[in-house]
Amino acid sequence: MARRIVPLMHDLAQAPGWRAALRADADMQALAAERLARVNAAASCAPQPSCLAQAWLWSEADQARVSAALHRIGADRALLSALVGVRMRPSRLYARHDELDDAALLDAAWREAAGGLNHIVAVYSLGEKPRYPVIDSMIFDSRDAAYPAVLKSHTAVTLAEGAAEDTVLEPALRYAMGLLAANERANAAEYLPLSSGLNAASFAALRTIRQTSYPYSAVLVFGHGPEDAVSHTGVLGHLRLRLAATQLAKGAAPVIILSGGRVHPNRTGYNEAVEMRQELISLYGVSPTRIVIEPHARHTTTNLRNCARLLLAAPFAQGKPALLVTDPATHAYIAGEGFAARNRAELGYEPARVMPGPDALSLRIVPDAHSYHVDPLDPLDP
Repeated sequence: MARRIVPLMHDLAQAPGWRAALRADADMQALAAERLARVNAAASCAPQPSCLAQAWLWSEADQARVSAALHRIGADRALLSALVGVRMRPSRLYARHDELDDAALLDAAWREAAGGLNHIVAVYSLGEKPRYPVIDSMIFDSRDAAYPAVLKSHTAVTLAEGAAEDTVLEPALRYAMGLLAANERANAAEYLPLSSGLNAASFAALRTIRQTSYPYSAVLVFGHGPEDAVSHTGVLGHLRLRLAATQLAKGAAPVIILSGGRVHPNRTGYNEAVEMRQELISLYGVSPTRIVIEPHARHTTTNLRNCARLLLAAPFAQGKPALLVTDPATHAYIAGEGFAARNRAELGYEPARVMPGPDALSLRIVPDAHSYHVDPLDPLDP
């Protein structure tokens, strides 16, 4: 899960020479000792529970010191290339920073990772509101008298997991990932890798299908989860699936991509993409080999972004648009400037070019490569 949310931590651990260099850096040794002292001192801090978690945050001064260390280590051009040139750039996980030089890209990625870890602590231990509090908030009540003991236990376990090869970065990473697990918010780790499991047969079929004979790379359906605990698929989801089955029967595309995670109602046990897949199979007789699930998206913005990620990668045919089918109100919304502005505000870019489709209930979608960028500020679906 950590690798998906904050890939920089994994890249720093795996790139030759970087872990040893971070451990050997005198200021990083001092910072690690200072941060540990803060955490230990917090056991008797006030006011609890907030001060217990605040000790784990990356302060501006902490972040600046790590930035300086990364710059010092990266002055060795071979080390910098082994990290940024060999690992980070080819992964496309830092796509929004691709125009920066190697040193600046590394610094931007670190600042983003630190901000993401701070965000997890703020939301899932301090109880601050996330962007979508109805479905993404902490599950604990911070006013509960027993809650400080939960945080103290979490700190104790995190420190007990320490390893001899740790750098200054690992303890905070473990603390943040543990908070997500404790809040039962490990959504980012579900159904991976997407090329296996329920998608294995459809990915295999795509490799053998003559995709050039279809006008679109895929038919896209975004989930519309219900707000009750019994329904598996919201009413608009049913309507969208009918349209998708019709387009597939007409030969619009080789597969349908179903996008939606475990979203509505809050902490539901149902996954939108999985439930829509079952409906396509049972009600419309669609073959499982013609269905691809994208089971992580929690919002319309990330429906589009996550579908773009799939469409830009093998085994999907490149150079042709996808066809999004939806209901009238959502069609108007996704086609409008308001949705484009929301993408720019929340993601920092538009994950696809949205154009009119062949009819009033469809849109043509051309994915943008910025969609590969991982967003640590959205830890349930980065």
